[in-house]
Amino acid sequence: MRRLRRAQQRHARQNKKFRRRAVAAGTAAVITLGTGATLRKALAAPTPDAHQVPVRQDADIDLLANAEEFAIGYSPFRPDQNRNEIPDGAELAKRCATVFNQLPDCSQAKADEICKDFALTWGLETCDICGEVVNMGGAWVTNPRLGLTVNFPILATHYLEHGSFSYAGDVHNGRVDIAALARALELRFPYDPNEHQLPVAGDDLDGDLLTDNEELKAGYNLYDADQDDDLVPDGIELAKQCGEIVDALPVHEPNAPGVEELHKVNYFQRGLEHCHICGTTRNMGYWEVINPKLGLSIEVPDILCHYMEHGSFSYSGDVHGKGRIDVPFLVKVLQMPRRCGDLGTIYPPGDSNRDCNLNFTDFAELAGKWLDSTQPN
Repeated sequence: MRRLRRAQQRHARQNKKFRRRAVAAGTAAVITLGTGATLRKALAAPTPDAHQVPVRQDADIDLLANAEEFAIGYSPFRPDQNRNEIPDGAELAKRCATVFNQLPDCSQAKADEICKDFALTWGLETCDICGEVVNMGGAWVTNPRLGLTVNFPILATHYLEHGSFSYAGDVHNGRVDIAALARALELRFPYDPNEHQLPVAGDDLDGDLLTDNEELKAGYNLYDADQDDDLVPDGIELAKQCGEIVDALPVHEPNAPGVEELHKVNYFQRGLEHCHICGTTRNMGYWEVINPKLGLSIEVPDILCHYMEHGSFSYSGDVHGKGRIDVPFLVKVLQMPRRCGDLGTIYPPGDSNRDCNLNFTDFAELAGKWLDSTQPN
C-alpha cells in the first residue's frame, strides 16, 4: 500500500508540473497570436525532418542541448539566433555535413590540412527513419594543426545531412560530439562563407574579419566574434549593414546648399571595374559619403559597395586593386548603429525579442520561457 501511495503522489506531482507548463505555454501562444503573430506564419515555417530527433534538456527546442549550446557559444534560450526560421541545431548540423563532404581524403591532403577518412567494414546498416542503407563502418575528421581527431559512424553523416547530430540505425545509436566536431572543422557559425570575404591583414583575435585595431577604434568587442549572438561574424554583418545604408543614402550634387542630412555624391567615371572574385562589373568611380552634422566625409569606391554586399570591407578589382576601407572612420561617418539591430545596438531592459520596442510580444516570450532551466539536473 505504501508503495502504491508513493506512486500515486509522484504521478500527481508530475501532472501538476505538466499543467503549469501547459498553462505557461498556452498563455504565451495566446499573447503572441494576440499581438500580431498569425497562424499563416506558423504554418509557413519549414517542416521538420523526421531525422531531427528532439534532445533532452533543450530549453529552446532547437535540437541542441543546453550544455552543448554553452560549449559552442550559442544561446540556450534562442532557438533561431540568425532569424532565418531554421532551428540552430538543424542548421549547424547541415553546415557540418557540407564542410565534411568537401574535405579532402587524408591520403591526399596537405600536411596541415583538415581531412576526412573512412574505415569501411563488411556489413551494412539501415537508417531507422528512412531505411537508407550505408556502410556500417566509421568515419573521422582529423585536424593536424590542433592535433584533434573526431570519430563517428558513417551513419551519422547521413543524419547530419538531414540536420541532426543524433543518429539511429540497426547497428549504431547515439549522438555526435558537437563541440569536438565543430572544433575539428574549425566551424562555429552555420552560414555559408563567401569568397568575397577576403582575409584581413592584421591581428584578428576573434576571427570575425575585423582587425583588433579596427574593433578597438570603433568600439566593438575584439574578444567576441559574434557579440550580438546572431550567428554571423561581426565583420561580415557590419559590412553588409554599412553597404545597405550607403546604398540607401540620398544622392545630392556636390556642395548643394541647405543639405543637412547624411547623403552621398556621385563621382562616377566613364569606365568599368571588374571584380577579381566573380567578374561582376561596377563603375570605376566612387561615392563620397558626407555627414554635414559631423563635418566628415569618406570616399567609397563603387567596387567596395559590391564587396560590402557580400560581407567584406576589403576589395579587389582591376582598377582600384586590392584595398580595404578605413572601417572605424566609415562607421563614424555613418554614425553606426543607425537602425535597430545594427551591430552595437543597445537594447532596452526587458526587450526579449530585440526589436527595440517594449510591448506584449516581449511578455509573451518571457511567459514561454520562464519555467525553463539551464541546470543540468
